[in-house]
Amino acid sequence: MARLLKIFFSFSLLSISGCELGDAKKHEDIYSPSSQSYTPTVESSQVNSPNRIPNTLGLTVTTDAGLKTMSAASINGDSPSWDIDKNGQADALTDGLLMLRYSFGLRGESLLTGAVSGDSSLSNAEVISEIESTYGIADIDGDGRVDALTDGLILLRYLFGLRSESLITGAISTGASRVSVNAITQYLDGYMPALTLNPSVVTLSGRVTFDLIPFESYSDSLDYSATYASAARGVLVEALDNAGNVVISGNTDADGNYSFDSEKDLELRVRVSAKMRQTTDVEWDISVLDNTSTIGGDNPLYVSDSASFIASQNIVKNIHLPSGRDGQNSGVRSAAPFAILDIIYDSMQQVVSVEPGVNFPPLAVYWSPANNPSEGSLENGDLGSSFFQTPNLIYILGSENSDADEYDRHVIAHEWIHYFEHNFSRSDSLGGPHSQDDRLDMRVAYSEGLANALSGIITGDSVYRDSNSFWPYFGWSMNLESNYSFNPGWFSESSAQSIIYDLYDTQADGIDSIALGFEPIYTTLTSPDYINDDYLISMFSFANYLKNQRSSEVVSQIDGLLSAQQIYGTGTDGLGETNNGGIGSVLPIYNPISANNGSTIICYNNSAGALNKLGNRAYLLFNVSGPGIYRIELSPAGIVSATLDADLVIFKSGRTIGRDYSAAFNGSASLYVSLSTGKHIIEAGVWDIEQTTPMGNYCFNVQITN
Repeated sequence: MARLLKIFFSFSLLSISGCELGDAKKHEDIYSPSSQSYTPTVESSQVNSPNRIPNTLGLTVTTDAGLKTMSAASINGDSPSWDIDKNGQADALTDGLLMLRYSFGLRGESLLTGAVSGDSSLSNAEVISEIESTYGIADIDGDGRVDALTDGLILLRYLFGLRSESLITGAISTGASRVSVNAITQYLDGYMPALTLNPSVVTLSGRVTFDLIPFESYSDSLDYSATYASAARGVLVEALDNAGNVVISGNTDADGNYSFDSEKDLELRVRVSAKMRQTTDVEWDISVLDNTSTIGGDNPLYVSDSASFIASQNIVKNIHLPSGRDGQNSGVRSAAPFAILDIIYDSMQQVVSVEPGVNFPPLAVYWSPANNPSEGSLENGDLGSSFFQTPNLIYILGSENSDADEYDRHVIAHEWIHYFEHNFSRSDSLGGPHSQDDRLDMRVAYSEGLANALSGIITGDSVYRDSNSFWPYFGWSMNLESNYSFNPGWFSESSAQSIIYDLYDTQADGIDSIALGFEPIYTTLTSPDYINDDYLISMFSFANYLKNQRSSEVVSQIDGLLSAQQIYGTGTDGLGETNNGGIGSVLPIYNPISANNGSTIICYNNSAGALNKLGNRAYLLFNVSGPGIYRIELSPAGIVSATLDADLVIFKSGRTIGRDYSAAFNGSASLYVSLSTGKHIIEAGVWDIEQTTPMGNYCFNVQITN
């Protein structure tokens, strides 16, 4: 009789309509005075964000076998399932009824009577403990509370086998975040027990998230109050046994989820590594390492471990990595390496969106809380700034006492673009210090402007922002949509970024009425003609090959953008350029020179600055008519040039054929090189690392013989 009553009661609930449910909930206080406002444990500390997971992990830093371990307990611990009485299966008239009664407020004997399976090995106290544990996952519709006539009813229907719309009709709260059949079913499926009583294999699954700190809406500082849990996408997850051996591994998906099967009853811990590795379809291998410490002679990889557990049944282990910023988590910044990987993931996806079969060369990213803006030893964290280093290295600032860049997504995307240039495209940039107002060497101006513009495309944000840890309200930003440049021209970083971003975006502003999207930009940057061009890569190179793909109407629009930034030269050599940036010696951009025909005068000028600024390098075009051995000599054209450290280098299609960078303060340099037929570019300039040379024009003779 008891079981018949139980079945009748259950099917009565199954038939409740939406209208009846509303009437029943008016009497909620009668049935569930103790649980009407229940909030699941994992959300009990929410303050400002509905997705924020509280810091409950108590991370500590240890080191082990080439890994920088930021040990993390899992959020859910040994996760409960809908098999409350642990008899190996989830049943509507036992487990479902137990949860329904509990959510209605029943306790003691009235909670358990007739609702515990006869083959359950649990005591009454243990069943109650399991119910309380399972209550933590019982907010099925995700409205922030557990309710008998929504969550309890959905679970009962599900365990009775109801699917499709009949599963949720009239049983979804108005404040629910999971409202579709698919979302509800997926959630319920995730906590089902194994189908057999004693499986030899169990499923280990979960979700990996990290604290992501956005910018303030009104300033260039990070908004700690808006920190939220973001999915750690594509990262390596491993199950390790008690000896530290990897039992099985996999990657998280695009929502941070992972799942793999393991042998039953092993003692395991879950390790999440700051590493994205994929070997099928699109290939990549990206790691975040600590440049300020070594283990076994190598810089360790950042990892986070859960506590150990026994895999006796299907189990969910969710791992969350806190930021450790703004006084949280005792300063252990577990999220930082994963925040860095996250924007690199977006950067790669931008490329994959236009070339699905692309493979990315391995990339090592070095980050440490000790990485600061002082210049010195990289091993001590004295980076100067975040930067890219050939062949495939990126260094990111991390010092909270000065400047940290792990949440500056534009900055990281900018450095990744330099990696992209060197591996998929071509860059002839000298690197070095640069700013928006500088008159730069044309190669530096173009490369930095390109990286700025593409960072806006990758992030989907036209406002490039760089926070400052030490002066939180004095970070800086620039709007890539802005067409203003203090020194417009082919030597301006801000001109280059404005043009390239305007070519991409759909917003018409000023003369910008063009919207090409990303694919034509990518196609230009990766075209063989661009990569193997005879001249040094600059804004002229990009504009020339982009226009080659376009209609005459689009070419006219591109020319309009160039002209608005006072760039007038054509072709990849900038022929006919008239904007000299206030330094007459920089035009023409390429001076022609021939062998055995006397000397050509070139000049070094440092009025725009030294090392990588406009006028610091002069370029000569040498078209070799016949292969052979050639002597190229540079000598001072006057006494003021005779005490400078003059340099000489020759390129063919961007590849260095020969160079004289010797530190000789006599205004001279020479090359003795074997050259093939075709165009070569000779670069001559002065190396003034101390920047002590008085401002002025310093001229030299260049002569070629063979």
